[in-house]
Amino acid sequence: MNLLSSGLSLVKDRARLIIEYVLILFVIVLGVYGTMAYFRTKALTDTTMNLSEKLGRVSGTLDQQVTANADQDKAIDELKHLREIDSKALGDLHNELDKADNKGQALRDKVRQLEKTNADAKALLDTTVPAALGCVLDGQPCAGSSGNDPNGGAASKAR
Repeated sequence: MNLLSSGLSLVKDRARLIIEYVLILFVIVLGVYGTMAYFRTKALTDTTMNLSEKLGRVSGTLDQQVTANADQDKAIDELKHLREIDSKALGDLHNELDKADNKGQALRDKVRQLEKTNADAKALLDTTVPAALGCVLDGQPCAGSSGNDPNGGAASKAR
């Protein structure tokens, strides 16, 4: 008990000194905490600024990609439209070629039938074609003609 009473008397005698040391310690802890808070806030602010800059760049890049995608979508739509036009044109050409082939086959069939049934027609078809007419039928320049006209200046080809 004696030790406890001597410790209590020591505290009473030096109470002001202990309070001053506690206050000094409190000010030091508060200063350290404030300094740490300042640097932590500064680091967070710098990080936030860097992230904001990166976000701005990413946003700009994203806007460019969206614009590029829109342009590519337009080009793809145009190409689809051109493909539809080409497909229709090729279909029409195929139909016309089929018609021409059918007409040619019908004409060949008629000529064969004519050869079988008409002796005069067969005799005419068996004769050789004169050179002046052969060059026109072959699509080559005829002898004695000028220019690059394959029918030698004759009227346009028969259809």
